[in-house]
Amino acid sequence: MKKYGFISVFVFLLGYFFYLVSEILSLPKGAGYFYPVDDVYIHLEVAKNIADTFLFSINSHSFDPASSSLLNSLLLSLLIKTFGDSSYYPLFINFTFGVLTSFYAAHFVFLQYGKKFALFFALLLQPLAMVYLSSILGMEHTLHIFLIVLFFIFYHRFASGNVKDFSNVLTVVFFLGAVRFESVFLVSAVAFVFILQKKFKQGLLMGIAGFSPIIIYGIYSLLMGGLFFPNSVLVKSNFHVSDVEGFITILKNRFLSMDYIKYLLPFSLFYGVYVFSRYRNLKFQNILEREALPIIILLTSYGQLIFGIMTFRYENYLMIAYLFILIKICDYYLKTSGSSVPKLSAALFTGYSVVFGLFKVYWYHPVLYTDSKNLYYNQYKLAQFLKKYYNSETVVANDIGAITYFTDIEVLDMYGLGSTEVAQYKYKNSGENDFSSFMGELSTRKNARIAAIYPEWFAGQIPKNWILVGKWKMSDFRNPNIRYVNFYAVTKNDIPYLRKSLKAFESNYFPR
Repeated sequence: MKKYGFISVFVFLLGYFFYLVSEILSLPKGAGYFYPVDDVYIHLEVAKNIADTFLFSINSHSFDPASSSLLNSLLLSLLIKTFGDSSYYPLFINFTFGVLTSFYAAHFVFLQYGKKFALFFALLLQPLAMVYLSSILGMEHTLHIFLIVLFFIFYHRFASGNVKDFSNVLTVVFFLGAVRFESVFLVSAVAFVFILQKKFKQGLLMGIAGFSPIIIYGIYSLLMGGLFFPNSVLVKSNFHVSDVEGFITILKNRFLSMDYIKYLLPFSLFYGVYVFSRYRNLKFQNILEREALPIIILLTSYGQLIFGIMTFRYENYLMIAYLFILIKICDYYLKTSGSSVPKLSAALFTGYSVVFGLFKVYWYHPVLYTDSKNLYYNQYKLAQFLKKYYNSETVVANDIGAITYFTDIEVLDMYGLGSTEVAQYKYKNSGENDFSSFMGELSTRKNARIAAIYPEWFAGQIPKNWILVGKWKMSDFRNPNIRYVNFYAVTKNDIPYLRKSLKAFESNYFPR
């Protein structure tokens, strides 16, 4: 019966179209749709360059891999190559995989655990895993969540004795490695669990399948003069921690963070009570055989917590996995007689999941209700300004998506996502304080005449030779760490033109 899959899709569509229409109505008439996050336009610009010259870069004249999703960038580039450029491709891709995720996840629960659990899953999926949020954002996270659903389906079939589904698991693991580089945590967990089960051949094949997209990209990047990982992975993650003391500090910060307390700690405690109550008399190897999937998800979660980001959109692929495991455990408890502490823990965690899901809807409501408007009146307006006065030039910036997609500039990204030289410097000199000198020299060498950056992001790092000429105030912007865009002339000779350009464009920039 596919009824519960369609119910799940219906709930997804309610959230999706409510916010889609709300965002379109918040914009000026005829503006169309703007994504709530600037990163989507990074993917689009990278995809354009792949389609045009097969260069995995945000800049068309240098190798600056700002995207960390190989699969998403390739899908977008295929659409651009086939049908021409359009900013709506991410919306189309995410809508498609949002529907598929909602349907197949709920249908899988129905087949395994019955209609009551399928209905519960269908109703809780959207607020907990936020599939509609990922789809509206336009990033690769919806595809990531869909692949997690396929992973659960095929792994469950394989573990149930269907050996033919091992090839399907391998295929899904390969695409997981290609869709987001943080899938390295899941790939490592899968291979590790197979090795613990003494299935060495399967573990090796899983490692090869999951790491091959990353290795292929790494070789390509090194040959192009980049780093092994994309710039965004190195700049945002903790992979570059090189000393034990620094790693211990990271561990302390992560295990005291709200991300751990909100997401992973409650699930870990709940799952620990379940394992102890059900398997306390069994050997570890027997537990490993019966609980491979939950153990894989737990190992993945701790990898994500320690080395990656576990907030906003990054944790949603784990939320759907937690929900699958919650259903599995509750199904077991309902089939056993008598009341117990483990059953009480299941009831408490189920209640927590419901309340937490509703809280997530409330918490992320402003993101989807206002951020398209914010992006239009800030990043898009900045892109219009740069297109009019600095098109085809090198521009120093730090929010690089819209300003590259809607213009023909070459960006020098002060944060490092879109500039390999900056990412390399930060990777090799994370503890040094002469970044301002480095940026001053680099901006001059790149013949940049203007820098448009968020000053709050770079306190004490602005080159001394840059001259502040003007600023735009970002009214009603939700992020307290982003209040202004400061405009700097890179040399004194660049001051008159920048001042004149800002004055001329003043009537076109109107904060809310």
